Amino acid sequence: MHEAYAMALWQLIERGETPHQAVVMVKKNLDLKGRTAILPKVARAFEKIAAREIRKRTMQLTVARIGDFEKALRGAKEALLEAGIREIDLVESIDESLVGGWRLEGHDTLIDNSWKKSLLTIYNRATQ
Repeated sequence: MHEAYAMALWQLIERGETPHQAVVMVKKNLDLKGRTAILPKVARAFEKIAAREIRKRTMQLTVARIGDFEKALRGAKEALLEAGIREIDLVESIDESLVGGWRLEGHDTLIDNSWKKSLLTIYNRATQ
């Protein structure tokens, strides 16, 4: 039941209500039905929904070093245009295990242009 209230809260915000107004509306509904005790569960369910929706709408660009972001961004933009993805929210992160290059993940897409992948491919071919 708390998932339904959390989804209703998410949909209210998606339709243009301010978060404060949406919470007030859901809380009033819970008060009328005598279900205010489930409000903490609604909040936790809303956090899960929000995290899932954010993951759906964002792509993560991972590089090995801070100085690699500019070059990686150009390469990622080209790869996204080829894939037909136009509008995205990009989250940048650093993963030193990549050695060099970049990885772009999200929207059920993985574009791995990292040195780590290339080095592992060479190693696997050499040891087979």
